[in-house]
Amino acid sequence: MYKQGKDLSRLLAAGIMAGGLIAAAAVSAEEVAEGTLLDAKTIDGLLDKTLEGQTVKSLLVGEQEKMIRQYGWTMKLTHAKPINVTSGVLEITAKHKGEASLDAGKHMVNYTTGVPFPDLAQADPDAGIKLTYNILRFGWLGDALNLQPLTFLIIDGKKGLEKEQGWVYRRFLMSGRLGEPHVLDNTIAKYEALVNVYPNDTRGLGLLTVNYTDGRLPDVYAYIKSLRRVRRLSSGAWADPVQGTDLLFDDTFGLNLDPTWYDSWKLLGTRKALVVDHSILPPMDEKASGKAKYPFMRLDEPPYWNFLPDNYETQTVYELEGTPKSNHLVSRRHMFVGATLGAPKLYWQDHYDHKREHWLTEFVAYKDWKWDDGRTGPTVTGVVGVDVQRLHATGFGYSSTYHFNEPGAKAGDYTPEALPRMLE
Repeated sequence: MYKQGKDLSRLLAAGIMAGGLIAAAAVSAEEVAEGTLLDAKTIDGLLDKTLEGQTVKSLLVGEQEKMIRQYGWTMKLTHAKPINVTSGVLEITAKHKGEASLDAGKHMVNYTTGVPFPDLAQADPDAGIKLTYNILRFGWLGDALNLQPLTFLIIDGKKGLEKEQGWVYRRFLMSGRLGEPHVLDNTIAKYEALVNVYPNDTRGLGLLTVNYTDGRLPDVYAYIKSLRRVRRLSSGAWADPVQGTDLLFDDTFGLNLDPTWYDSWKLLGTRKALVVDHSILPPMDEKASGKAKYPFMRLDEPPYWNFLPDNYETQTVYELEGTPKSNHLVSRRHMFVGATLGAPKLYWQDHYDHKREHWLTEFVAYKDWKWDDGRTGPTVTGVVGVDVQRLHATGFGYSSTYHFNEPGAKAGDYTPEALPRMLE
């Protein structure tokens, strides 16, 4: 008995000592200064330092450390600011809380508006797909978007900028709208239009996609100006590459699909991460020419696809895993999504091929923006998809002329017959 007591005392003493050492280490860890640059040159000296009490190493998620060490990614470490939630989102969510549910096929039913599933619990086996509906089916990023000019920069990681593609992107929600009426057609989730306006050899292609609420594949229409004809395309192209880019159609703006098109979604948990929520990237300079039009990207510095150092801050994110069906080009999506209610921002994600090897990283930067309807909500300041296997990337910045909830936007602008007018 005496020996057992003595051993227990030793164990307790050792535990107290270890706890003290851990606490001392936490206290003594050096806090990084505001504006410290995290890059390939500084990373080894910064990993064990802290940002707002968390070690830098613990804040790096997914393939971020790899992108910093091997591909020139940079982060300007800054103190966190409160995340702005789009005006009216929390109030409308509270009003309609508890209405939405999942049917046996995991389709969302009985939904009107607001964040469909505001209370997520990791223990819920459906938490992953519920989070995905929260991202995709509510107008936290606007009921109507009109983004033009939207210029895709196609980049070879060894040679530099290959080409520029000019697009117009427009989106109009038919249900889950922030504004009234909240539902215009409960069978349609949204209309999307993607219209190519540059260069001249591809100018004249317009795509209209009708996405439904019941999980059926979308209706897709194409207008080819040279033929002056609208044609219906195969609905199975929803996960194909966007013409000439490194993005798939279900990658646009981080995620663009019906959740039921994937085999599964799993909420892996929540954690702290380094994200860009208060971006300082400059907009596109439409009066300039050549590379000077794109002051947000380091086009003269290999591998040519990295943005200027932007403000990365500590925020809580959901860690979400999406598993596509076996015929998809991607075997796994590992995503880090904003956990602030009403702001499920797609900050960072990594895609893996069927060998389970890292294939593509997609990054999205956000900032607050004054919308056309007077609300304050987010805008996207930069998106890049990096194919690390091909050393190739597609990125774009933003324009000061982007419109969110533009007055006069209407569903009638999103018909096959309206496609030709988008090219005017």
